[in-house]
Amino acid sequence: MEREEIFRTRLRGLRAAKGLTQQKAADGIGMTKVGYQNYESGRQTPNFVLMPRIATFFNVSLDYLFGLSDEPHPPKFDEKTLNLIRAMQAFQSPQVSAQ
Repeated sequence: MEREEIFRTRLRGLRAAKGLTQQKAADGIGMTKVGYQNYESGRQTPNFVLMPRIATFFNVSLDYLFGLSDEPHPPKFDEKTLNLIRAMQAFQSPQVSAQ
């Protein structure tokens, strides 16, 4: 299955799971109904600005919408793991000066 087909299938499924009309989904995302219909039908593909808004509205990851993951939500980490991630992000390697 192509990424575009995965996207539109998942978009339709997410909307149906929430019991929304295309108009309600479009309103929630902040776009026109026709624009939303074009995404579900595959006539158009959303740009990189709109994709995060769609993912946020449906509360799923971009990886899920793109078909890169079958898990709709990113993994949740316990506090110990989150602290380790924060520490790793804060770590800065020493600068190597060119001589």
